[in-house]
Amino acid sequence: MTVIKSSVFKVLETFPGNRDDIKRLFKMNREFQSICEDYRQCAEALHHWSQSNKKEAPNRRQEYEQLLKELMDEIYLYLNESV
Repeated sequence: MTVIKSSVFKVLETFPGNRDDIKRLFKMNREFQSICEDYRQCAEALHHWSQSNKKEAPNRRQEYEQLLKELMDEIYLYLNESV
């Protein structure tokens, strides 16, 4: 499985009710593919910082939580526009 394909699986896990729209958008739209990859990377970073005991972990966790929320909002926009 390539990295870009693993990104769509992460988005499908988060938005299971939109499987068909996500798959269609992912096949047709490079920008959506990029957002999915950003989402996957952000979720992985958030997981890392959530497990970390480093002093900067709380700040990094907060930054990645905010970024993940913004990426989710972008995904919602694509899904709403595709209907």
